[in-house]
Amino acid sequence: MADTAKSEAATDRRAHDERVGGRDARAEGGEARGRRVAALVRHGHFDRPEGVASAHSLFPLSETGRDQARRAVDPILGTCEELGLELDSRIEASQLLRAWETANLIAESLEKRTGRRFRVVQRNELVERGLGSCANMTFDQISSALAADPRLGPLPAGWRRMPEFRLPVQGAESLMQAGARTATRIATSIDSIPNEDPRDLLRLFVAHSGCLRHAAVQLGAIDVRVVPGLSMDFAQSVYLEKLPNGDWVHVAGQFKKRLPGS
Repeated sequence: MADTAKSEAATDRRAHDERVGGRDARAEGGEARGRRVAALVRHGHFDRPEGVASAHSLFPLSETGRDQARRAVDPILGTCEELGLELDSRIEASQLLRAWETANLIAESLEKRTGRRFRVVQRNELVERGLGSCANMTFDQISSALAADPRLGPLPAGWRRMPEFRLPVQGAESLMQAGARTATRIATSIDSIPNEDPRDLLRLFVAHSGCLRHAAVQLGAIDVRVVPGLSMDFAQSVYLEKLPNGDWVHVAGQFKKRLPGS
């Protein structure tokens, strides 16, 4: 644990040095482009049936989840102040109801706090990892159905958290595949901000723990070897910055360490 903490601290210091270096180079070169930071925000709590894969479920936020979404605004504004960033008015959200509701509640709370208008845009690329033909089945039902197929063997232990594992059914994705499409959307969205815009901007992306964690891997901000042991709290934000050289670095917020067996 101590070695991990030292590694994370070293990474944060290195990221800070690169950011400062990037700003100095920008100033010396006379370029106007401001900093570009993406906040990866998990949706709030929702009531899902016991043992059911939540990926593409249609359930709304619970009252607890709605409260979490509203309270997410304080740490977001605090991070903006700490890093010297301005919140972009565009908020992108997964099309799944729980993420869309979270994004809208965050937008409403931000408008009350700042007096500014925010716009939520739904994006299909930000939905959670798809399980294809096994969507919304219980995990026991998935295991039983695939075990009964003579062409397939039993599912490997821990398959739900294996980055490269894809259920052998039509339409299913691996976590890394979901992360790739999510990362592509985040990068495309951030790159759509004009280079001529001198503001140091933070844009919010409200989605799901699995696709967001693996998007961070695909962007090069965290190591794939550690991601199976990480999770995200409901309505938690993790911040990644795209540096002038095109690299992405983790600058604020911490992924949650997953407890064994959870």
